Amino acid sequence: MNLSPQSSVLVTALALMLVLLSALSIQPAALAQQFEPTPTPLPLYALPDARVNRAFVSGTMALATDGRTVVAANMINNTATIVVPVFGTVIAEIPVGRDPRSAALTSDDARALITNRLDGTLSIIDMAARTVSATIDFGAGKLPYGVITNNSEIAYVSLMGSNQIALVNLVNTRVQTLIDVPDAPAGLALWGDFLYVTHLWSGNLTLIYLPTLTVVNTVSTGVDTALFQALELDISRGFAYLPQTRLNAQNLTPTYDTLAFPVVNVLDLRDLRVLPADQVPLDTADRPVNMPFALALDRFNRRLYVANAGSNDVSIIDLNTGRARANIPVNANPRGIMLNRDNTLLYIHSALEGTITTLNTTTLQIEDVLPIVNLTMPIDQLIGAQLFHSAVDPRLASDHQMSCATCHFDGMSDGRVWLGFPDGARNTPVLYALPETVPYNWSGTWDEIADAELKIRDLQAGTGLLEEVSVNPPLGVPHAGTSFDLDTLAQYLASLTPPRVPYTTDADLFSRGRQVFDAQGCADCHVGAAGTNLQPYDVGTGITTVERAGTAFDTPTLRWLWMSAPYFHDGSAATLRQVFELPGAHQLIFDVQPTDIDALVYYLLRLPQ
Repeated sequence: MNLSPQSSVLVTALALMLVLLSALSIQPAALAQQFEPTPTPLPLYALPDARVNRAFVSGTMALATDGRTVVAANMINNTATIVVPVFGTVIAEIPVGRDPRSAALTSDDARALITNRLDGTLSIIDMAARTVSATIDFGAGKLPYGVITNNSEIAYVSLMGSNQIALVNLVNTRVQTLIDVPDAPAGLALWGDFLYVTHLWSGNLTLIYLPTLTVVNTVSTGVDTALFQALELDISRGFAYLPQTRLNAQNLTPTYDTLAFPVVNVLDLRDLRVLPADQVPLDTADRPVNMPFALALDRFNRRLYVANAGSNDVSIIDLNTGRARANIPVNANPRGIMLNRDNTLLYIHSALEGTITTLNTTTLQIEDVLPIVNLTMPIDQLIGAQLFHSAVDPRLASDHQMSCATCHFDGMSDGRVWLGFPDGARNTPVLYALPETVPYNWSGTWDEIADAELKIRDLQAGTGLLEEVSVNPPLGVPHAGTSFDLDTLAQYLASLTPPRVPYTTDADLFSRGRQVFDAQGCADCHVGAAGTNLQPYDVGTGITTVERAGTAFDTPTLRWLWMSAPYFHDGSAATLRQVFELPGAHQLIFDVQPTDIDALVYYLLRLPQ
């Protein structure tokens, strides 16, 4: 066969390529794949157009379209206030449900939306009539927290108790859809078709794609991040700013300044990737602060305003340098912060003072501090709440680093096991119904709530609330009655209102679980309504380098187990079922049918009834 010169060259080239592929052990098919485009993992969505899509974030305040009128949720008064801060005018204070946490306004300013955490409801306020026109009941224990809307028809509410996002139809005032999300959803941000959800204790962030009402992704911002209840979006650059606290529970030699670190993490919204190089460590960018809780962003001037709820101040961060331009002290427990439309004024809502502070962002001077509630909460209980949440008073904390609320926000457990305690690892308990469960601590070494003085001095490095310099032994002469402020703190702790159980109950399964509970002798130690006989026992869990076999631990209450994982003093049981699987006095898997253990877990997770 005769080949043209061109064909001969082509055959020679092909032969050389085959020899080369053989030498490199690469098959032609594999070579072809290298030139094919790599499929992009799905789902992938383009970010909304910032020119036509505003971003909305949840918070304790909402600003009307006039740029002046503000609606605030008042947790200390069970009210919502309509106020015009620039005029120093309170228009109305309106009763809503118990423990309101978040406020939003519909796009036409006709209605205000207020989440009532302890009541499990959403109040809809008619702004013209200044009254509650409708109340949506999500159910017992659902703990509605954040609320957000960008129109007048649909709102989104985070249900911290049931781990869901509720889509609320504002036209017929009904819950239209529930979207399951990971644990403890709190803050919300809405941008176009994207809904971002913060998770209070894990520090995770969830993205929901609204056209399909599906969870696209949940990303971690660090295994040690927590107290994550707000975020701010930079829609020009596609970034999110996340105020959080890093809880250093793995620290084996804890000191007041190595347990909790205030940070603002930065997330690239294009791929939900944390940007470590852009993180703002507030303790070095500004000064030691406690519990960065909410923030406001001036994306044009590259300035970030961070409300630090525990240290009662606002950090003003220049994002060009990553350093603070100023630190502004404000009233007690700032939980809400918001810029006006042209970014000339900053409003700071101090939740445990019932005030809105107005800051001029040009001069960085406070222009006004406006009371927005007619206080009905008992004053001693309010003082106790302020002490619990404060890291400012040197009697409570050294250098603004720690507050009681850092680990026990809302009386809850942070879900951590702190490794560095002198007597071994300790799982953070919930703080509800304390008067019924004396003594305190896993070791049972406190016989009164006022012994919290010891924790203030030892862990928070405060000088203490006692009027005398010395303290009594924990099981000795009582501390109660020796200090007004310590007594008010103890009274506040005793008054913490527990949430209701968020689950529905199958009567037959609940009854079967109770039968297993009784048959296995659980009621011998977990007695009565409180679920404890207040006695210490060795249950086979205290075997560490610090603790030895035979160590006894206080019998914990069995109430609110649904919100207090992990279990045992050292958190060795990640789930309630593991309590009955691990070696020790609670192990049941070799003696009890799996279905009966399931019924027992079902029963325990629904206490108290």
